[in-house]
Amino acid sequence: MADTDVLLTETIGRVRLLTLNRPDVRNALSHQLNDAIVDALIEADHDPEIYVVAITGTGSAFCSGADLKDARDMAAAGKPLYGPILSSKRSLFEVMIDTRKPTVAIINGPAMAGGFELVLSCDLRIAADNAVFAVPEAKRGRGAHYASVMLPRMVPPAIAMEWLYSGRRISVTEAERWGLLNKVVPAAELRDRSLEFLEQITSSAPLSLQRLRLTYRKTADLPPHSAIHLDHGPNVYLSEDQKEGTLAFLEKREPRWQGR
Repeated sequence: MADTDVLLTETIGRVRLLTLNRPDVRNALSHQLNDAIVDALIEADHDPEIYVVAITGTGSAFCSGADLKDARDMAAAGKPLYGPILSSKRSLFEVMIDTRKPTVAIINGPAMAGGFELVLSCDLRIAADNAVFAVPEAKRGRGAHYASVMLPRMVPPAIAMEWLYSGRRISVTEAERWGLLNKVVPAAELRDRSLEFLEQITSSAPLSLQRLRLTYRKTADLPPHSAIHLDHGPNVYLSEDQKEGTLAFLEKREPRWQGR
């Protein structure tokens, strides 16, 4: 897939790495960048060679959130911001939820507002030790729509609502303490340690990864007795990879996945 000016794409083994590339505005999410991420997610979702999608940023920040200058200019042009529900396009976060491939945030610096929401939309999160987070939308007269839905499901509700109401900065230590991060690593080692982390995931069967993700995403709010009766994702039980995985285990060797 070709790079755009605002989003760089790189394939590393079975990983599609998406790098937000607006360092002059701390990778703020313009409409162009939003659309580029959505397109890249959909493309990766249909590429059988890709097992995992990872997202990071260029420069000193992961993402500073929505580009407020972009929003102001659109409003001046007669295109007001109607909010996440009334948009004529699918939300970036809706696509993040629906994509079949596991998603990992590689947080190279501050993740603020919509940038923090992008972190929350990923399945897994590995952060540099200089990262910091905030959802300051209440201080900007905005809504933090995705964060207000998801954050209370990911950390204790009282903690989530404090973060949302106050808009204060959350240190990487605090985020890790509340279970929001999988790993915190020295900033200088972030790329290498992240690739090692991703390699653990891409050594798993691709159809199994898809089924695990879709089952979690589609059943997260259901009571267990209802959730276990739903059948989401590829049928791994009848797959060639299931046979290969069993055979490889018995033969004490690494499996050779075919994705079917």
